[in-house]
Amino acid sequence: MDILQILQYIWLGIVQGLTEPWPVSSSGHLVIFSHFFDLRVPDLHFETFLNGASLLAVLIIYRKDLSEVAVGTVRFVVMRQPEYQRFYRLTLMLVIATIPAVIIGGLFADEIGGELTTLTSVALALFATGTALWLIHRLNGHKQEGDISATDAIIIGVAQMAALAPGISRSGATIVAAMARKIEPTTALKFSFFLSIPVSVGSLVLLAPEIYVAWTTPDQTLLYTVSFIVATLVSLVAIKVLIDAVASGKLLYFAIYCFIVAISLLVFS
Repeated sequence: MDILQILQYIWLGIVQGLTEPWPVSSSGHLVIFSHFFDLRVPDLHFETFLNGASLLAVLIIYRKDLSEVAVGTVRFVVMRQPEYQRFYRLTLMLVIATIPAVIIGGLFADEIGGELTTLTSVALALFATGTALWLIHRLNGHKQEGDISATDAIIIGVAQMAALAPGISRSGATIVAAMARKIEPTTALKFSFFLSIPVSVGSLVLLAPEIYVAWTTPDQTLLYTVSFIVATLVSLVAIKVLIDAVASGKLLYFAIYCFIVAISLLVFS
């Protein structure tokens, strides 16, 4: 282990921490950095491990909301108190929206992700992400958490599956789909982050043995730990920036960024 290796893992944490919450595609950026800067992700389990850092940041920032939804759902199911029905309904919509990820992701994730990793395909996917963000950045829907329908949830869940292609942002796809369904922007963002939780947890559980072995390997423990801490801290900042951007109607900036990166890739690749 040397200082350059430590710096590489710090950089991996920064890339993950910024691009996973933001609607700019973390997988697409890993392809880009791997090509131009020889920045290699050690394995799929490491990418999933760093996704866990972004998940932790989501849990920290939305801890009060998540606790309220969880407690409210249990109270409605157990006590049938009508004032808690909206929490139960939100939980049900999240479950419905997760179903496409379980079915489509489980069947086709490797095939789709493996075929679309060229710089050209990433550039086109980023351009599609930017276009979608551009088209919806002025929308200001009225639907709140309790107004999200099963149809809304299914459409958002299917949109999430587009992110199997590197360059298509998971958060971007779900935010776009939610806002297109006239869901209020900050509610759309919250639903998007809530929806990321079961998928992230499922991936961590599936790859837990590989992650544990790699993390506890003597020459990897420090590298993994540093990268995780950096990714968590950067994700905390990135999520707060995105919350402010959505609340102030500034998703356009992320669209412009996607266009710049996409055009640069097409020109220089």
